[in-house]
Amino acid sequence: MAIKKTHTGIVIRKDGRKRVQLHQTATVWIAKANEFYYRESGIRVGAPGRGRLELDSIKPIEETGGNDA
Repeated sequence: MAIKKTHTGIVIRKDGRKRVQLHQTATVWIAKANEFYYRESGIRVGAPGRGRLELDSIKPIEETGGNDA
């Protein structure tokens, strides 16, 4: 079962800026199964020069209020 994404944020990569969906743990923001960013600094875990998460761009995803029945 997929983990529900709760926020969006802008990631800076070599090919430009991109808005991605995120969820969080105690220490990192997670964009995909192998893409993690430190919550304190926005630096990518394991590859510090490869990309960065703009921490001030993180916003919660608005709930639409639909029924899940």
